[in-house]
Amino acid sequence: MEKQKPRINSNRDMKSPKAHFLNNDLISGLLMFLCILASSNLSTVNANSDHCKDRIFAKTFNTSYMQFTKEFVNEEYAIEGEFKNLHCCAKGYRSIEWLKDGKSYPWSSESTSSLILYPQAANQTIYARRASKTDEGRYTCVLRNDTHKIEHQIVLKVLESSPDVPLATFTPQNQFADIGGSARFFCEAFVGKKDLPDISISIKWYHMSDGNQDDVINDNQQEVVKREEEEIIGSYLTISEVTSSHFGRYLCRVEMGNSQTHRLEMSAELINALPIETNNFIFLNPYLLASCAFVITLIGFFLFLRSRQFLSKYFISFKSTEHEFLNMKVKNFDEPTTVLKLKKVSPQKRQSRDDTRIMIESV
Repeated sequence: MEKQKPRINSNRDMKSPKAHFLNNDLISGLLMFLCILASSNLSTVNANSDHCKDRIFAKTFNTSYMQFTKEFVNEEYAIEGEFKNLHCCAKGYRSIEWLKDGKSYPWSSESTSSLILYPQAANQTIYARRASKTDEGRYTCVLRNDTHKIEHQIVLKVLESSPDVPLATFTPQNQFADIGGSARFFCEAFVGKKDLPDISISIKWYHMSDGNQDDVINDNQQEVVKREEEEIIGSYLTISEVTSSHFGRYLCRVEMGNSQTHRLEMSAELINALPIETNNFIFLNPYLLASCAFVITLIGFFLFLRSRQFLSKYFISFKSTEHEFLNMKVKNFDEPTTVLKLKKVSPQKRQSRDDTRIMIESV
């Protein structure tokens, strides 16, 4: 009986172990890359969805009426192909609606916009994973309750690359404050992505004293915030207890590098809500307050006596005139009314050059 020769498996019958492991590594690496990409996009969306929960106005804590809860941005910028989202932070609304150039969400087609709602943020956020030129336009968020409606508009511009100078997204607003009260300023700018790691980007507040820069603001009063992978940088300036020295103009400066040509400056003013506060001690001093009240009362009493004296004279004159009028004898109201008229006498009847006579005619 002949021995059967061992069969040699060809590549068609069995893959080599090396090729098998290579294919497994390639597939696992691709899956890992997709998972990392998906998780990074999801984390970006989640991080930006918390935007409306952080640093909201203190005055909104104990209120329930419909209102915006933090500073709302009027202009937004995005780099083509990069992640972008828009926010409309509010509370107390029954419904929220997004529009782009007057067209309601959901958009009729992708040619209108690629931004979509993020439900986990209570529809206060819309985002696009990769912004495009078609996303440019004017976006409006409309808040409604049972009786009222408020809205806010955001203009989105999509750039081909990062800008050379910071672009303002929120300009600080003038504010009124009382002595002992509080104030909060905010400024923000779009800086984009920087390819060179040695380019420093900074944002800082300055208090302008008599038109000159006065860098005396403590760092604990300033809070730098960043969003969208540090493409947007902002800063809060908080004054917890306002004094007279805090009033004036504040400057927000955003710098890219050390060149003055790559700088953005925005300013706002803190105004005294009570301009007479410098003399407020008069109203806090009881003795001065009593003296002022006595003087005002005395002046009022004197004016009252003067007015009474004048009115008494007028009343006596009026009574005498009335008495004389009542004593006039009227014969008959049915008789024709007699009217006194002045008439010039003809020159033939004049007895002298300056002589005139009063003639009485019955009408």
